[in-house]
Amino acid sequence: TIALEGLENILKVGEEDIKENGGHNQMATYISEAEGLNKIEELQQHSNNDIYEKCIKILETYFGVEDEEEMTDLRPNEEGDQFQFGMGGTDQQQFDFSGGGQ
Repeated sequence: TIALEGLENILKVGEEDIKENGGHNQMATYISEAEGLNKIEELQQHSNNDIYEKCIKILETYFGVEDEEEMTDLRPNEEGDQFQFGMGGTDQQQFDFSGGGQ
């Protein structure tokens, strides 16, 4: 958790810079470019609940990632023996794999 606290402090500095100079959180950009965002997301699977909670706080506060419970549109819908994944109000294109198209 100490490393996550240090990361959060770096992100706070980036937020303070926004207040003074405008723009966006450059520290968040650097972390994302270094695949740090992926690492934080992976740490959500850690067995230590404190680490999980700290990751959620960082993701929601500095990266605009919502809690999984709020992202119900992305959860799979089970219909029979098939799963469907949706993205809310997006149009879905149907594919024909029967070979009749060519």
